[in-house]
Formats: sequence, C-alpha cells, structure tokens
Amino acid sequence: MQKQTFKRQNISAELSKLRSNFQTLIAGNANYFGHLSGATLPKAVQKIQGNTHYESLGCLGLQPQFNLLKAVVYINQDSGYAGSLCSAGSQEYVRFYLSFDDGVSWVDQGLTSLNVHDVKHDGRLEYAVEMPVDIKRYSCKKPNQLLARAILSWGVAPPANTPHYIPVWGNAVSAHILAQPAQHLLLKDLIDISILKEVSALVDLDLKVPTTVLPVNYVALEKSYSEAQLAPHRLAYPLVHALMAQPAKLSALQAQGAHAFGPLKFDWPKVIDSIANTDGNIDFEELNCIGLQPKATLDHLVGVLKIKKSQGYAGGLCTKGSQEYVRFYLDFGAGWQDMGLTSVQVHDIASMPKDGFNYAVFLPVDLSQYKKPCKQGPVYAKMRAILSWSSPPPANTPDYQPVWGNTENTTVMLTPGMANQGGKPAPIITAVCGQSIADIHPTTGTLTNAAFSDAPFGNSLWISGHIGNAPDASSGISKLKYRLNYSTDGIHFNPVTNPFKLALEQLSGGSWTFPAPVTQTPLADGYIEYQEDLIAPVQTFVNLDILGVLHTVGDSSPYRWLQVEVVDALNPAISYVSNTIKVRVDNTAPTASITMDQGPCSDIKVGDAITGSYSASDDFLGGVSIAILGNPGGVLSKTPAVSTSSNESGTWRLETTGMTKCGYVVQLTCSDRALIGYASGTAYYTGGGHQFQPAAIGFCLR
Repeated sequence: MQKQTFKRQNISAELSKLRSNFQTLIAGNANYFGHLSGATLPKAVQKIQGNTHYESLGCLGLQPQFNLLKAVVYINQDSGYAGSLCSAGSQEYVRFYLSFDDGVSWVDQGLTSLNVHDVKHDGRLEYAVEMPVDIKRYSCKKPNQLLARAILSWGVAPPANTPHYIPVWGNAVSAHILAQPAQHLLLKDLIDISILKEVSALVDLDLKVPTTVLPVNYVALEKSYSEAQLAPHRLAYPLVHALMAQPAKLSALQAQGAHAFGPLKFDWPKVIDSIANTDGNIDFEELNCIGLQPKATLDHLVGVLKIKKSQGYAGGLCTKGSQEYVRFYLDFGAGWQDMGLTSVQVHDIASMPKDGFNYAVFLPVDLSQYKKPCKQGPVYAKMRAILSWSSPPPANTPDYQPVWGNTENTTVMLTPGMANQGGKPAPIITAVCGQSIADIHPTTGTLTNAAFSDAPFGNSLWISGHIGNAPDASSGISKLKYRLNYSTDGIHFNPVTNPFKLALEQLSGGSWTFPAPVTQTPLADGYIEYQEDLIAPVQTFVNLDILGVLHTVGDSSPYRWLQVEVVDALNPAISYVSNTIKVRVDNTAPTASITMDQGPCSDIKVGDAITGSYSASDDFLGGVSIAILGNPGGVLSKTPAVSTSSNESGTWRLETTGMTKCGYVVQLTCSDRALIGYASGTAYYTGGGHQFQPAAIGFCLR
C-alpha cells in the first residue's frame, strides 16, 4: 500500500521574506514570532508557530537493540535554507526527549542537527537523524513502555529541558516505544517443553535460539489468537513460509490435508488460500517513513514502522517473537539496486497503547562511489523500502508485494563528497571523542557546537573514522592494516601503540548480532587490522567507528595532530594518509581557593552572617559553584567581582538563621570545559565529563 504523493504548497512572498530574515529578526526581538512564553518577553510582531511549509518531522521510532531513537525529517521546498549546496547552508535542529510516566514528565536526551541547502528537487527530500539513549533493560515479564518526543526547529536549536517548546519553523512528534528487555528467565518458568517439542517435530523447523530467548509455543499461541479472533493465516504464516522453502516436505504435508499440523487446528487448504490472497496487509504493521541519514562514515538507510495490534507477532517478550524485515533499494538513474536487508524484533504486548509502538530500522551503506564535490551539483536517488513480517523480502526484487507489510518510496539527496578514489584505500578521520571534526576549529583545535563552547579535549582521545574501499575479509582476503599517527608539533609523527577495545555489530540475513568485543593491540610500528567488512553474507561494523585511542596524560604539550595511515594491501610499499586533525589538549584541573573572613574553623553563633572570598582559574574555566555540604539550610550566595573564560573571583555570604548548631563545611567546586572520554558513553567507551577541583573551609555554629 503506497501513500499519496507529496504535493508542494506555494509560499507567499511575505512568508519567504520572514524566513530569509529570520536570524536578524529574532536577534533584535527574541519573541518576534510570538513562539516563546513568559511574562517579561517583548511583544510579538508577526506570530508564527509550528510552521511546516519548509520542513516537518514525519516519524519517530526506537531501534531497541541499539537504543537508538531515529526521526525522519521532510524537506518540502527548493529554497529557504540559507544557501546553495557549496555554502554553509543552515541547520535543522532536533531535540529528543523520553518520558517514563507517559508524558507527565520528560527527560532531555540531547540535540542533533541536519545540514540543509537550497537545491532543486521534485517532491520532497526525506532525511533521518538519530540520538543514542540510555534505557535500562528490565525483566521480560513486564514491558518497559516509554513515550518519546522529537522537536524539529530550523535555524535555532530548541532550548534544553523544554519539552513543550513550539518552534517557529518545524514541529514536534511523539510516539510510544518499547525498550528491549533483559531476557534471562528460565525456560521451565514459561513454557511446556513437551508441547514445544511436539510442534517442532511436526513441522521440522529449526527453533534453536540463544538460551536467553524462548522459542515460540504455537499451540499456546493458537488458543490465545483464536480467543482474540485473529485470522488463522497470520499465526500459520511463519510455519507455512518455512515449509515453502522445502518442496518435499511441503508435498508430504499437503497429502495429509487438514491434519497436517497435528495438535494445531489449522485448516491447511484454507490457510494456504488465505495467504495466497493476502497482498500488502497493513492491519498489524505498517512502514510509515523512510529517509537517508547522512553520516561522516557510512550513511544509514532508515525506516520507521508502526506495530498496530497487541497480538499477532508470534509470542511475548520472553520469547523470540518475530522479525519485521525491511529491504532497501536505491536508484541513481540506472534502475533499482538492492542495498541490503535489515530487521527489528517485535512481540505480542497486551498493554500496547492505542497508537501502537513505533520502531526504527536502519541499514549502513557505503555510498562514497556515488558522491561528488558540491561544485558538480547535487546527487539524487530514488529510495524504496519493502516491509515484510516474518519472512524477508527476496533479494533483487524491487516490485515484490509482501503478504504482511507494505512499500514506501521517496527521493533522497547524497551529501557532497570526495571524487571516487578508484578503488584505492581512502582513510578519513571523522570525529574525536564522539565530536564531529566539523565542530573542531582548525586553528585553535577546540570544540565549538551546540553542546560545547571553546572546549579542549583531555585524558584519552577516542578517534573515529572510516577506511573506504576496504577488501572483503570474509572471502579470505587479508584484512586491511592501518595505524594512527600523532604529533605534538604538527611536523614529526609517531605511531599510537595504545591497546583498546572495540565493540562490533554484525548483520546477517537481516538480523543484528553483537559478537564479543575485540581488543586491538597495535604492533611496535602501530599497525593493526581493520575490522569493518561491508560485504555480505556477514557484514561487520565497528561501533561508533572507533579507529583507536591516544592517551595524553603525562605529556604537557598543548596540541595533538592526528592522522590515519593505511598500507596498500597489494603493494605494501605504498601507503595512504588521511586528513590531519589538530586538537587542543588540557589535562590540568582548575585551581580553586576559598577563605572565610572569620578565619578557618571559627566558632560562629546561629544567626550571624559568615562572609569570605573565593577564586577559581583555568585556561578553559567552566562552572563555579558553592554549597554547604549536606544542604542543612541557611541562605548561601556568591557575588563574582571578576568573571572571565579563564577565572572567576569574588565574595560569598552565608546567613545562618534557622540552622542547627553543628559543624559545617562550605565547599567551592569548579570545573573546566575539557571533554574527558567519549561524550555519548557506551558499554565500552564511557566519559563525557570534565575535570573538577574542590576547595573547602569549615566552621562551627554555637
């Protein structure tokens, strides 16, 4: 089932003028468009709220295995995005939220953005953005249902911790999502093994699954689905489809007639007839949005699908459930190309909300061979995605009509890139500590984006990137060898030899698995094997595209220059070097001091005011705060006399009225702006904090 084609709306001259002058207008009056709330705000001049003529959020969903929220952004017009393809263009900002109490309260998950430009295109362009989220996994006995929200805002980022913010240009979308459970219940607690074995033997299916996931009990499901009045051919479809791949057993079962499935009460001829006459049924699931997610390494083809019913997915959370498969195609003008298959696991959930659950699927793809420099103009592609429940859509069949599922089409545009490297290894550094190199100033080496302002890096530098045109290691060819090089002067480079751990992700037959992490130990010359392998049947991806880690503690040099070097597999005498990235390093914690006018460890009477002074300094000073440990009451304040990006000093005052007689400590805490570790934080790469320095002074209340 295909939705209606998007029809572009005309834009009035007045609206176009307001759009082009947006930044100037809000700089003069933050509430020019009347989208902000507050009694002290200036009066609105031209009220515009949630305008979606230029862009809009389509769908929002969760990929539960990866804890990734993905949202699809529609770009509706040819112009209005602040510049052509070779210009800086503008940003579509998306801020994500999660609610653990169905919308009563919200927790800010962070901000991301999409770079857009003025380009001519038919219809609309559809992109995707993502946000990693930290959702704890609980027992599979109780579903962990959450409400997610994404807010799209062009030109200005939605403010943090403002879940009800209404943008001038953009909109908000909310969707119920289901977290992946921690599946650790015992088999004997949940299933009748004797019935399971009987059904398994009847259809001769391989129901072997990881010990933490239970197989499907079709006998129990048949009874439950019958009571819910679900169509029998929905339950029977996975069994029938598996048998169709085995012609000899299929013929034998047909000869048995209505009793082919033993204890199962399927009417074989009727079930087969119903399946044959079901075409693109979307009663249970539907693919609603698709888009291209531009990334610095491998782009993602993304789809968001909705699960509509509480039953019909072959088992609850403590079973393996079933798969929603999505196969993606791209057409660059020479016909549809099969890009690959992915999937997401779904289950029967009795407590499903009325609007269902929204899931995201994605497929990493290397599109570098199609990309061109911006001066050569945009590169468009038609995109198609086919959703099919329980059985994968067949390869290289772009017109396939699924029994359960549907097809979505759109148009996407590739981000400009380097000219084709002609099959040669093409190394590139894309991020440091999870921060894009586009946000690292080429001269100062500091980080400046929506989350960090003039921030250096500290401690360990996690370096992400990609090596294009790597050989197919799964075919027996030796893996590509590379090394990280660093310099403290930008001229003389040395190999990085620190061991580090990689988390891997594998895609085979459309299903994701997560092998044990790999410890990479560079040789004396720094070389290690490249673990990524993009060639099917088993594709291997490196989580967060980590290439290596450089420890900087113990070296006072203020800068590091980083590059990747790759050896040509066919000619080891030839090597290829990536872009060189300069970063500012700061491993020194701030200095802090606090004094009390009455002297340290003084005896003070309850009701007296205590005063003192404080100071904090750092080349990259961050926050400065003061507090009484334990928060015992009183009124504590500080008054800065000097406040710059490198130091703050002033006085503090504590009104002790109402406090209990006791000993107390006043603590000054200051932090710098250095990014320590990996900002996003995962099971293997954690951090994202700053360097802190406390200073304290004590007193007694009598």
